[in-house]
Amino acid sequence: MSDGAAIAHSKNLADKVRKEKPKGHPALQIVVIDENGREVHRERIYSNAT
Repeated sequence: MSDGAAIAHSKNLADKVRKEKPKGHPALQIVVIDENGREVHRERIYSNAT
């Protein structure tokens, strides 16, 4: 999977989690890691995260 595809998937997954559990831990995030272990994206689940 390319970085772009993985990032798009993380955004879709975040949307799904928000719909299924509208109130969750405010710091919850999805982190995309490439095959070398490098972080390529961090997607917040809840926009009120600090």
